[in-house]
Amino acid sequence: MSRTIRLLNNCIRLNNYRLQQYSKVNKELPKQYVPIVSTSPDYLIQNLKNSRTSQNVLNIVGAHYKIMNTKQLLQALRSIFTLQKYGSSNLATRDIVKNSDFEKLCHHLKSQAGLIEINEAIEALKVVSYLGVSPNSTIVQTLLQVIRYNINDLSLQQLMFLDFLLKQFKSSPLVEALLIAIPIVFEVHLPMHMDRGNVVNLIDYLQFISRKRVSEQCISLIVNNLNEYLENDNFLEPKLAKSIIWSICDMQENEFFESVLRRALNIVLSSIDSLTWQDLETTLSKLSVKYSSKCSYYYHDVFFDFCANYVTDKNLGFEEAIFTLRKLAKVNHTNDNLLNYTCLKCYEDNTLLRNASQQNMSTLITSLVLSEFRPIHWDFIKKEIINSSCFREYEKRDMLWLKLAAALCSLDIYKLDVLEKALSADYLKSIVKQQNRFDFDHFLLIYQAIATFHPNYLYLLPVKGFVDDIVSQIKPVEEYSFQKSLEKGLGGEKYVKTGLQTALGHHIDHVIVLRKGGYPIALSSNVQYLEDIEVPLESHLVLILALGSSNYTINTKRLKQTTAFTIKTLEAKGHSVIPVCLDIWNSLADFEKVPYLMQAIRLKIENEFQMSDSM
Repeated sequence: MSRTIRLLNNCIRLNNYRLQQYSKVNKELPKQYVPIVSTSPDYLIQNLKNSRTSQNVLNIVGAHYKIMNTKQLLQALRSIFTLQKYGSSNLATRDIVKNSDFEKLCHHLKSQAGLIEINEAIEALKVVSYLGVSPNSTIVQTLLQVIRYNINDLSLQQLMFLDFLLKQFKSSPLVEALLIAIPIVFEVHLPMHMDRGNVVNLIDYLQFISRKRVSEQCISLIVNNLNEYLENDNFLEPKLAKSIIWSICDMQENEFFESVLRRALNIVLSSIDSLTWQDLETTLSKLSVKYSSKCSYYYHDVFFDFCANYVTDKNLGFEEAIFTLRKLAKVNHTNDNLLNYTCLKCYEDNTLLRNASQQNMSTLITSLVLSEFRPIHWDFIKKEIINSSCFREYEKRDMLWLKLAAALCSLDIYKLDVLEKALSADYLKSIVKQQNRFDFDHFLLIYQAIATFHPNYLYLLPVKGFVDDIVSQIKPVEEYSFQKSLEKGLGGEKYVKTGLQTALGHHIDHVIVLRKGGYPIALSSNVQYLEDIEVPLESHLVLILALGSSNYTINTKRLKQTTAFTIKTLEAKGHSVIPVCLDIWNSLADFEKVPYLMQAIRLKIENEFQMSDSM
């Protein structure tokens, strides 16, 4: 505990000049003594309690302050607080602070500071804070000094409440010192004084530390006790479960949150009707922001779908629908019902898209490319996007132009205003400096789309050297999961070419050539580009792509539109493409892998040969 006192002292010394005017306060604190307890009723306290207005209280103080003891002075403050807070007063709160009798109350209370107990000091601080007393006033500084000297005696609940109170004051050396010390004292007291069987207190502890810098041991102590409570199927109100979720989302990611977070989400879902849309909306936002591939436990597919369906079931309108789509898109979660609802609203009121902000339009486009699903009134929506002018004059740097342009291209929408911004020399120069792999992927998709399907926009593209430079900066694949199985299934490594590029910058994991009947053809080892492979007549070039989880929606496992479009640009060149999901591949037993690939190849080739024979 001496460490806490030293910390407080050091923080105060940082600005000693501002505290000099209060230096006498410490010297004036009289030594505490044990008062003689009277058994007779305290009529002054009774009168203060029975006062009907704050003016009555101040009149009593003005008449008796010279003989009032600490308990009576504190009761006067307590009565004023109650009367002002609950509207039973004939005085404005700001006028109380200016009242001469209130000044007498504060002055006399300061003179008895040494007799004030720590819980009384906190209560008095609450009152003067509510009344708007200056943090630099003598009474506030006196109360803070009392708390400072007794901070180690505070309970966990008192520490949390004191932290809340101090944040109501303007910054001062003593306030800042106490705010630094509180979490330190809290962490020291927690193992000894935490109420392990009181789930409400445990949730309060979690909420408190979610805004503080405390050790992992402190966090795990609270989380483990919460987990123990929840795993025994004890009842917990949905609002308390919501508080757990919010607190966890406000802290640094950690795997030991997974279990308690999952249980809290299940509790919320079991009684979700007791929560407001604002509660659900905030919870969805917090979870979507925290989610990443490394922290997937922040994702709960049922909860995300419930929020999406809530918008449609309650008919919350376009703005709430767009907001929810934005949160779903962050985690690659798609909900056809919500997308249909949003597009229906746009169809019913065509001004929604014509007047849409850049952010809302961008959100809709991003949601549309999450999968190959096309919502109702798609032709109308596509036309409105094409005709939209919301991006034309937009110059803020927060817009990811390459991502937007790539999404539009994959929807077969080539908006000149967006393409010009995305492919401008200055913007492309900036993405090269940032070295973001996603930017490179988006650029290549745009390049492939224009070169393959929209050659009239070729003039917008940079020189070929720039494209080659982008391709060279993409880190090569370190491991090809299918290589050994393909070589084994086809009869040797000479039949499989791994890690090729196309002239348009596509990365191809594996290439094989099959003649009629499905027999593999040996490939030259010197080939670097796909276009260099010579394909005999009546043979098929087959491209095999390894697709990770980022190429699919997280809930429905459907191909993203951007991935499907990339495959489309390859097929437009006459190539057969077999996409293989790595998640499925990794779930297979070793003896299943070769047959799995051979069957996929056989089905593809049989279909291709049937199509060519019918032509």
